[in-house]
Amino acid sequence: MDSICQSVDEMVSCDEERNIKCLLDRVRNGELTKDRYIAMLEIQEVVSKSSAGQKNFGAVGFQVILNILKESDNVSMVTDALLTLLDTLTPINHEKRSADEVQPHVMNSDLLFQEENSISLLLGLSSHEDFYVRFYTLEVLKALLTNSPQKLTVAMLDIFRIQQLMNMCADCHEIIRYEALFLLFSLNREAEVSQAEEIQKILVSQGAFEMIFSIIKEGGSEGEAVQVCLELLNILLRNSASDQALLTMIPGFDQLLSVLNIRGTTYKFSQAKTINLLSVLDIINLLIKGGPEIDPERDSEKVANKTVLVQKKVLDHLLMLGVESQCAPIQVRCRALQCIGDLVADHPKNLEELTNKRLGEEPALNSVLRILSHPSSEQESMAVDYLFKNCQRNPGGETMLASTLILEPHSMIHAPSKKQINMSFGSVLLHGLTTGENEGDLEIQQDTKTLEMQYHEKCQEVEELKKKSQADEAELNDLLECLGIEEQKVEKLSRRLRELGEDVDKLLQTENDE
Repeated sequence: MDSICQSVDEMVSCDEERNIKCLLDRVRNGELTKDRYIAMLEIQEVVSKSSAGQKNFGAVGFQVILNILKESDNVSMVTDALLTLLDTLTPINHEKRSADEVQPHVMNSDLLFQEENSISLLLGLSSHEDFYVRFYTLEVLKALLTNSPQKLTVAMLDIFRIQQLMNMCADCHEIIRYEALFLLFSLNREAEVSQAEEIQKILVSQGAFEMIFSIIKEGGSEGEAVQVCLELLNILLRNSASDQALLTMIPGFDQLLSVLNIRGTTYKFSQAKTINLLSVLDIINLLIKGGPEIDPERDSEKVANKTVLVQKKVLDHLLMLGVESQCAPIQVRCRALQCIGDLVADHPKNLEELTNKRLGEEPALNSVLRILSHPSSEQESMAVDYLFKNCQRNPGGETMLASTLILEPHSMIHAPSKKQINMSFGSVLLHGLTTGENEGDLEIQQDTKTLEMQYHEKCQEVEELKKKSQADEAELNDLLECLGIEEQKVEKLSRRLRELGEDVDKLLQTENDE
């Protein structure tokens, strides 16, 4: 039986192979454009639904399709050729195959790389005037990266090819800009360390920072393209102190920091905006931490980066995010507070700058200290604690704190917590220090007694409800018993009346009518 099934499969495969060859011949040698077009559509139908069709196409079809891609003046044929390529490189999900079996779409990717100038030909279409040609070119490149990441990475280790892909990031259509950016990001993510470093050098030398800043300027703080830009920027800066220094000197650097500007934002923090804010804070943290530990210039670059960031008014944005804007997500507020702590750590000038900052009418540090008296979460409390651990040896800050140590009237001290917010932090601190243990214990004991009284009251209510329920149940049982006795009497009376010749039903009907 197995041999019969195998023979049938082989016959079907042979038929499909002959059909593919016949269709490819019509595409290559057809005299009428319409006939070639129809043949191309039939090929798409086969390779999009059958793994065997994909396999048969891969053996003989790539050269025909690549020749069509050279006919850039025939937009319809080029578009359909790209769609055919995409179908041959896409897995067919409805077909079950064993894990160790070679997947036709992966095999086709390897075969396409073997075709001479195939990648150059595809990238050449990146500047085609037709939108769909450019879009499907990117989709084919993405499929190749998914199926054969190392081969595409090696193929892209070329300045001209990277530049062609970067040019697509400036396309007039947002979807193409996004897809091109995502492909650049994925190339860096999938590449081996040495390859990734080479690609990153090419990107930076070809103006990747300027390109990213331009996209951020156009996309604002919430676009998907901006999100990918920030992820790509994170990769470019992660292992290079020199690139970090270069970034801060580029005129468009202020555009990156503008993402942190939430002044005027009230309550709306979309998921995209939150992600982008956290991404920029991560980039600032990278600049603060400097390059890899093995980099001999790491320490000097760290100090320089911290200085530039404060000069660029980053502290203002961070204080707005971490202290002033209580509507910002908690993870954003905590990350901002941690960045402030890192900015002033081992940097006396930045620490002095923070000490001199004011939020409204009070010193910024006073506002930060206030969070400790009313933290919204343990995470926020830990973030403030981290900040102040980096504020040691700060005479100016200590003087500022001492100036707020004012004893408030007794009525203000015992006011609700919302009113205590109007007190200076020093006053709140004094209140905590001067509140004796006995007073605190007394308050706890009073609260405990109140809770115990409420508990006993609730228990009494439950017992009363139980007794009432039991009484109602007994009354209902008595009523049911009486009804049962009366029913037995009615049955006996009816039986006796029937024996005497009376029509019982008629009597009951007459009684009901009356």
